[in-house]
Amino acid sequence: MMEKQAITTFLNRASIIAFGAALAALAFNMLLQPNDIMAPGLGGVVLLLNQFLPLSTGLLYFVLNIPLFLLGLRFIGLRFIFYSFMGMTFLSLFLLLFEHVPIVNQPVIGSIVGGLLSGTAIAIILLAGGSTGGLDIVCVIINRLRPKLTTGKVMFMLNAFIVLCSVFLFGITKSVLSILSIYLASKALDLSYNAGEKYVQRFNARSSQNIEQTDTIHPE
Repeated sequence: MMEKQAITTFLNRASIIAFGAALAALAFNMLLQPNDIMAPGLGGVVLLLNQFLPLSTGLLYFVLNIPLFLLGLRFIGLRFIFYSFMGMTFLSLFLLLFEHVPIVNQPVIGSIVGGLLSGTAIAIILLAGGSTGGLDIVCVIINRLRPKLTTGKVMFMLNAFIVLCSVFLFGITKSVLSILSIYLASKALDLSYNAGEKYVQRFNARSSQNIEQTDTIHPE
């Protein structure tokens, strides 16, 4: 019974992470990338370093993720790292699958809608116990160490700093739109995550009540 429950839990988490990764990939390929809007996460750091280091984007992303995953293992735990690796894998897969989706070539709309969808997607994956790797791991660690700083606030501060450092790459207009997108993503992340946590708490409370009622009606 316990083994069956563990398998069900794993499949549920994997499905939720896959859905969140698909949403994030869709937001990136359809809204953010076509309008040169920087997506929240390690991608901005990679784009910045790529201007100075003659390495492929994929290799840089992989190399930078190694110490971040080790930090996650140290401060959060193996299960989080496992589901984060799953999230990163799903995201990479869906970015390839959604490579040729119709694009929205409107910078303002791309910034607003892309930011909201990205933040919601990250929240969905975090609620399932994982992340998409990269800076998501750093945000979760800082939130654990400094609970008053929500994950969304940390994400905004880190990514806004990256955008400011890369103004010369994107120009003022695209940088402002990137900061707007990241701000909306951080707000969507916190709101979605808090709403999800409250729903889970209510669901668990109802489940506990049902179990207690069953035990009362059918005592051992």
